[in-house]
Amino acid sequence: MKPLSCLVRFGGSVAREDRLQKVLRGSEEVVTREELRALLDRTGTPRAYVGLEPSGLMHIGTAFVIGSKVADLVDAGFHTIIYLADWHAYINDKLGGNLENLRHPQYWQNVIQASKASTVARIRRALTIMGRKEEEADLDASMLIYPAMQVADIHWMNLDLALGGMDQRHAHMLYRDVAPKLGWKPVVALHTPLLPALDGGGRMDLVAGKMSKSRPDSSVLLNDSATDVERKVGKAFCPAKEAKGNPVLEMARLVLFPRQGRLTIPRDPKFGGDVVYESFDALSKAYSDGELHPKDLKAGVTAGLNRELAPVRKYFEAHPENLSGLQKILQAR
Repeated sequence: MKPLSCLVRFGGSVAREDRLQKVLRGSEEVVTREELRALLDRTGTPRAYVGLEPSGLMHIGTAFVIGSKVADLVDAGFHTIIYLADWHAYINDKLGGNLENLRHPQYWQNVIQASKASTVARIRRALTIMGRKEEEADLDASMLIYPAMQVADIHWMNLDLALGGMDQRHAHMLYRDVAPKLGWKPVVALHTPLLPALDGGGRMDLVAGKMSKSRPDSSVLLNDSATDVERKVGKAFCPAKEAKGNPVLEMARLVLFPRQGRLTIPRDPKFGGDVVYESFDALSKAYSDGELHPKDLKAGVTAGLNRELAPVRKYFEAHPENLSGLQKILQAR
């Protein structure tokens, strides 16, 4: 059986430089830029993927940051796969660890090959890709298989580019380490920035402090109501005049400006009326200088997020069985 995947639309033919900029925009890192240029110079259709665990409700970092980059890859001419990583979710104790809620790809030979081409120490360093600490493998040895599985995914699907957040960097670098040893082809690694959790925790460690669906009250989820978004953003960590590591500003930078091109701050006419920021730099400067109050910033970001989520809510209203089915699984854990 081939790995379970959801294939998204393919199309778009633009000049190489335009394709390069489309792939790179909004990304945090590409390994390497020269390899990406060479890939875009080749004839044929390059193959890319992003792997997602079917592990629960999706937050806006996955939906809008990763989702926008998937669309960019498609527009740049990539055959782009969204891979639902079922065995990975089982190892990571997601959806109750019930394989009836997951699927079973048969690619274990590649997993063994990747494992034999790596050391235990190298595998342990990659455990952060699953949101785990190295020492957790002392209690569950199956976790040591997870990084090799992710490496096997890339080879199994004959990919040219692997997409993920910066938290997936260790897995992609592990592939690049073992590929020459196994005679597998090189793959470009493309990484997006991580949205920080709303509570501001782990600000010195972006991976530990990222938005995660396992902490729903510190994340904005796709299925959140307008009231949920207002409540969550309203209590988010957002110190006055502090732009660095500010999760509310980061949602503006990584979600709203790329998708809407501006941010409107709704204000009472007696306080000067609405203010529109045409760039994130202008917004960040105004906030750092104290010209913009945290409460006003939160109001603008809340309104912007609710505009983005409105079509999602409309979909869930038309198809309530999709969300309710997942919620039943989550409640039964």
